[in-house]
Formats: sequence, C-alpha cells, structure tokens
Amino acid sequence: MNENSATVLVVDDEEVIRNICSRSLSSRGYNVLLAENGAQGLEKLRESQVDIVFTDYKMPIMNGIELLERVRFDFPHVEVIMMTAFATIESAIQAMKNGAYDFILKPVKPDQIRLVTDKCLEKINLGEENKVLKAANLKLLELQEMKNKFIAITSHEFRTPVSHLKGYVEILNDEYYDELSEDDKKQCMRVIVNSISDLESLISNMHDLINLKKTRTLRNISEIVLNDLVLHCVDAQEIIAKKRKLQLTFVNAKSEIVVAADQVQLEAVVDELIRNAIKFTPDGGEIKITIMIEGDYGVITVQDCGIGIKDSEQGKIFEKFYEVQSTDHHRTSREEFLGGGMGLGLSYVQTILEAHGGGIKVSSQKGVGSEFKVFFPLQIKNPEV
Repeated sequence: MNENSATVLVVDDEEVIRNICSRSLSSRGYNVLLAENGAQGLEKLRESQVDIVFTDYKMPIMNGIELLERVRFDFPHVEVIMMTAFATIESAIQAMKNGAYDFILKPVKPDQIRLVTDKCLEKINLGEENKVLKAANLKLLELQEMKNKFIAITSHEFRTPVSHLKGYVEILNDEYYDELSEDDKKQCMRVIVNSISDLESLISNMHDLINLKKTRTLRNISEIVLNDLVLHCVDAQEIIAKKRKLQLTFVNAKSEIVVAADQVQLEAVVDELIRNAIKFTPDGGEIKITIMIEGDYGVITVQDCGIGIKDSEQGKIFEKFYEVQSTDHHRTSREEFLGGGMGLGLSYVQTILEAHGGGIKVSSQKGVGSEFKVFFPLQIKNPEV
C-alpha cells in the first residue's frame, strides 16, 4: 500500500479541524473521509475500507476514547491517532494504553499531520500481505456465517405463518367444511388473515431496511414532540410488559423537547428498543425509559436489567441477522423472554438514526443489563431540562 491508496478517516466535531486535516492529507494523495462524531465515524468504518483514523479526544455522542475502544474491538487492523486541545499526561497514557498509534496536540499543523500519517502508514505496510490474507479469509467466514444465519432464521420465521396457512386452508377445503360452526369458520379465517399479515410484515421489514440503506433520505421530516411520542410508545408496550411482570418506567423531561424527525421512523426506533429490552429482560425485571437534551440532540435512553452483551459482541449487534443465542435455538416470539426475530431490528434502527443525522450508543455488561441511547437532532433550541 502507498499513500495514494490509503484511506484516512478524520473524526472531529470542529469543522475547521476537519478541513485542515482534509486539505493536508489530500495534498499528499491520501483518500480522506470525514465524520462529526464517534458514532458517525463508526458508520464510515463499516461502509469503507479505512486504514488510519484521526479522532478528537472530546466530542458529543461518543468521545475519542470510546471510539478508540470500539475500533480496537471491531477494526483491529485500523490505526488510531488521537488529537486534543486538552492534553494531560493521564489522557495521553490512557490513549496509548488503549491502543492509539500516536497522540498529537491542537492546534494541529499540516506538516505534523502529514508526518505522523506517513510514519503510521509505514507501520501498516509492515506485514501488509499477511494482514490482507487474514482479512479476506475473515470476510469470507463472516459472509458464510451471515448466509447460514439468513437461511436458518428465515426458515424459522416463515415456517410458522406458512404452517398456519397450510393447515387452516386445508380445513376450509375439507369435505367436512359444512359441518363446521360459524365460529369455527371465523376462527379459521382469523388465523389465515393473521398469518398473511405476519408474512407481509416480515417481507416489508426486509424491504424497508434495504430501501433505507440505499436512499439514506427521509421525506417526511417535521417537528415532533419527543415527550408525547415516547409516552405513546411506552403505553403501547405496557400490556406485554405486564404479562411478563416487568416494571416499565418512563422518566419524562421537565420541559417539552422538540426534535426534527420522520414520525413513523422515530416511533419504529423507540418501539424496537423497548421491545428489545422486554425480550432480553427476565420476568419480574425493570426497564427504564428516559428522555433529555444533550447538546444539540434530543436523547432517548432505554435501560434494562437483562442478560447484557459481552464486550466482544457489542460491535456485532447492529449487523443484519445477528442474534444473541444460536440460530439452532431460534424461536419466533414478540413477547417471550429471548424470543427471536429476523435480527434486522437494530440494523434498521441504526440506519434510521444515521439518515436523521443522529446516532446510537450502547453500554452493556454481561449478566447485568444494557443501556441504549439514541440521539435525534433538535428542531429548535430547547431549554435545559
């Protein structure tokens, strides 16, 4: 690899820093990608083959250390260079201990940026051929695993409604149809209609995810009162929570929070996060939903005391068809503990948030629980809550 083929991702919430880095590296022939925060940076890493990341130490949504930790887990071949205007010995040591290649101070200078990038690229080129072979092999294994999961999950998900359709259509076509009571006939039709609806929903979810990934645009952006929308979503899940003896708590903000969003998509995000919390929290547990303002974003937090997610798995939960349990034990249910689905939910959530210019952040501990925070841009300046 040479500098003309290397790709550098610059993650910084200051536009002037992004511009300086971009001009400095582009003049040397590097391909440059830009992101405003750590969450957007992770998405760039998933979309493109990145070699080096320059990241600010202090940013909204996800700071530089958090981004560095995620890169080390999910993209170990990528080198990270930390930038900061608030340098201390402790912060430098922390960054280097967490695997940063280097640590530079702001205000950054073009020559300094080019020099540290060139040196970093020299390190990357050492053993490049071996890394490429390993990465290619890993990608093939991941694609094979995704294919196997897709076959296993779709088989389970489609089998139930198809079996219901087959069974009840046979009943209606049976020679004893005339002997059925009107209530029996109506029950057969209800099952058939519900099964068709389930199949339509499965296909629609897959289509929506693919379509949104392609367009990355939302046409129905409007001012949404976050307080009312989240309360509506919580109320809609209350019945399921009570069946499982789960305590569903909503902590409302003191003031009205207005965000810029597509209402249908925003409801889909909130519903998915609450359903996930219900699905992975044992009966009798507690789920807490909170809304607040952080900087320029309306923030929804969904916290549970469920099974949690291992550190090594946290970077995979947004992949299509990902499931916590083995697909060999997949079972379809929207209500039961550990009930399965298509594994498209969080991938869909992430896509919606990115289309809105927002992001998602997860923190979790195995056996303790998980916390998901989603960020939507504010439509207007809101008072502190």
